[in-house]
Amino acid sequence: MITRRSALSVLGGASLLPMLGHSAFAAARTRLYVNAYGEKGGFGLAGFDADGQIRYRLPLPGRGHSFARREDGRIAVAFSRRPGDYALVFDPVAGTASHRIPAAEDRNFCGHGAFTADGKLMFATEAVGSTGDGVLGIYDAGDGWRRVGEVPTHGLDPHEVRLMPDDRTLVVANGGILMRSDMPRLKLNIPDMDPSLVYLDARDGSLVRQVRPAAELRQLSIRHIAIDRRGRVAVAMQYEGPAADQVPLVALHDAPAGAGRFDYLPMPEDQRVAMRQYCGSAAMDGSGRYLAVSSPRGNRVLVWDMERLTLARVGEARDVCGIAAQPDAGFMVSNGLGSMYRLGDNGSMATLAEAGELQWDNHMVAAG
Repeated sequence: MITRRSALSVLGGASLLPMLGHSAFAAARTRLYVNAYGEKGGFGLAGFDADGQIRYRLPLPGRGHSFARREDGRIAVAFSRRPGDYALVFDPVAGTASHRIPAAEDRNFCGHGAFTADGKLMFATEAVGSTGDGVLGIYDAGDGWRRVGEVPTHGLDPHEVRLMPDDRTLVVANGGILMRSDMPRLKLNIPDMDPSLVYLDARDGSLVRQVRPAAELRQLSIRHIAIDRRGRVAVAMQYEGPAADQVPLVALHDAPAGAGRFDYLPMPEDQRVAMRQYCGSAAMDGSGRYLAVSSPRGNRVLVWDMERLTLARVGEARDVCGIAAQPDAGFMVSNGLGSMYRLGDNGSMATLAEAGELQWDNHMVAAG
């Protein structure tokens, strides 16, 4: 049995100094991307270039969701959609798989993960199947991807996790929704949700800070996060309350300032209504100045200028969700109908490629 003490000993022995110089905006240097997909014959992931042209396809044993990418660009991990039962280690440049990680007993993968800066350990958001409690599973990349421990996320329904620019703090989006493996898609606590943004010390798993929405906004499930060049954390949410409620959907937490609350980004009411209470993905551009948030239900991507804290532009296309930075400060965007777009500075959505037989899943990641 893996105990928290054994997990902490592993964390304490891992170097958190970057091998290659960690940067929150490493995606700006890349021209290769990965996205999971579904098709008539099953599921897979694809690597494609900045023109949207597919370079390779790799089968997946079930529906994929998002990815963790090691800093050197030679290793990535594809995670199954929650409640997930596998993670697949692969080379994101060559498109070859090397290892399949099964979910631990009474644990489900929640679709996201992150590496330590030196790439030795990988953290995966997971849920305890019998209780719904959130944990970060810890995997040793140098020991056959053995699960060496776990630490609590101090909440339910953990989703996205990222490594902060200091290379020693993990930030986790706790969605706050109670679900169990015996009822995998049933939400059991909507009136009493407890979403939070949690900061953990990657060296020992200890809780650094926990930030919650105001009580009247407890039905805002915190799902996705992006980090700007100041180290502030942008939060994209999904509202589980009444459809007619007027609630903010995108927030900012000023972690460097030690803020104890969220600030909500401005959004015209017509845009907020159009998003239908649902954000699907979040990403910063290569400069770390512009934040993009997608809404597949709203058929749009909204982009904020994080220096001015103003909405800069809106791009519209059907069922758009996956977003990643392009080297020239634009964004790559994918949708569930097989299309790839480039979101331009003026909000234009230029079609790059069509793969009508594929349904791109929610998240795109710059790969190498």
